[in-house]
Amino acid sequence: MICSISGQQASDPVISPKSGAIFDRKHIESYISTAGTDPISDQPLTVEELIAVKTSVSEVIPPRISSATSIPALLSTFQNEWDALALEVFTLRKQLYKAREELSAALYHHDAAVRVAANAIRERDEAKAALQELAISIGKSEVGETAEAVNNSENGNGKAIAGSIDEIPAEEINQAREVLFSLHKSQKPVFDIAPDAQISVEFIEKKGQPFKKSTASFLDSETKSLLVGTSTGQLAKFAFAGEGDDILTKSTASKGTITAVNFVLVESEPLPIIAYKNKIIIGQNKRTFKNNHSGAILQILVHPKLTNLFITLGEDNVWALHDSIREQSLLYQSPMSDSNIRTGDFHPDGALFAIGNDSKEVKVYGTSTAEQMTVLEPFYTNVIKVKFAPNGYWLLVGSTDGEKSRLDVFDLRKSTLVHNITFEEPLRDFVIDPSSSIVVSLGGSNTIALHKYIKKGKQWKNNYSMESFTNLSTLQAIHLLTNVNDESFKNENEIRFVGVAEDSTVQEFNLSYG
Repeated sequence: MICSISGQQASDPVISPKSGAIFDRKHIESYISTAGTDPISDQPLTVEELIAVKTSVSEVIPPRISSATSIPALLSTFQNEWDALALEVFTLRKQLYKAREELSAALYHHDAAVRVAANAIRERDEAKAALQELAISIGKSEVGETAEAVNNSENGNGKAIAGSIDEIPAEEINQAREVLFSLHKSQKPVFDIAPDAQISVEFIEKKGQPFKKSTASFLDSETKSLLVGTSTGQLAKFAFAGEGDDILTKSTASKGTITAVNFVLVESEPLPIIAYKNKIIIGQNKRTFKNNHSGAILQILVHPKLTNLFITLGEDNVWALHDSIREQSLLYQSPMSDSNIRTGDFHPDGALFAIGNDSKEVKVYGTSTAEQMTVLEPFYTNVIKVKFAPNGYWLLVGSTDGEKSRLDVFDLRKSTLVHNITFEEPLRDFVIDPSSSIVVSLGGSNTIALHKYIKKGKQWKNNYSMESFTNLSTLQAIHLLTNVNDESFKNENEIRFVGVAEDSTVQEFNLSYG
């Protein structure tokens, strides 16, 4: 019988119950005394567990061990030294085998890391090259559009481009972006409702009907203030601060149709900014700006932090960046587009803004550079609304062909479509809650539908709940009233929104959890 440690004939063979291997007793006992495990399987092993192997039945008693001065004793000493050396060689071989395995695994991981790094560097270089080519092509395109606009202006067929990129406060915009990014990253709002919970839309109350017709509306969820404009130049303000909600209706300094409204912060005071066909007014007769567009202003976008900065979208297919503090408010005006501008929105961090048109395009621009960053393609031709999700990396785009509609969800990180919701009727408006979990859509037949995103598993449930409010006035727009800082949202998952009807009726809704 050969010892598994020394490789020699075992004089006193024993078997380990842990590995089933045969050892010479003196070798295995010496190994157990130092390691306490089976040399082969590394399982815990004691001397008492060893099983002796009977090789003979002789009853002859071996002679006693002589003193170390005798030749047999010296030979025994040499034998013990040889056994110890064999044990050490076995241990070293075992450690060498383990070291080779660990080194092989480490080399494999290192090689994989090198390949990943090489691919990342290659993709970065390709992206840089593509960006340079895109910048060159955009530069040539802008030069051509600028020259064409100037020629049209000289011929009386268009309007010259005013303002310049140099006047855009890029450093302030980038600093504001860092502040907002850190703020949104620290908030992390959560919609704490079970995936199978029943959610429905509940009508709360009618707030009032200030006019016969509504032409524009906007709600600021921070101040809980709603603005509703009409064709006679009047503006109604609703407050949703709590009990005792009030409505204030005031006549503005100008007569004519109010085409767009919003809020700007002037000396820490939120004031309405109102767009007419030929002018822009901040506050009630507080300051008036000339409308630099050749047509009516369709929408006013205010920067989420630098509220003195705002963008106007015009019927002349031009967007313009303004500063309400400066005497000359116009900072930059884009070249005239071949497509009709429909709608736009600011990114929550203020570094980007998106503009949709009627040519099946949504263009995303950098605020500090006025450069076009990417173009997204919705399903239908006419874009009715674009909205950045509070999570910062989704862009929701509603489009229609007149009868059918679709809501597309794009991931800005890869400029790819990640989800879509189809409607068999015209889509009028939609909002998304602060946690980016619930989308509320408004259909043409006064149908309000809920669409739920479940983060666990990254699943969408379209038309999760639907309610048709045929007994109410036909809604024109819906605005989210709940803010991420509201205690009712943090503690009770309360989500409220306001509907503005075509006849200017203001109605309040919330989500009910069954």
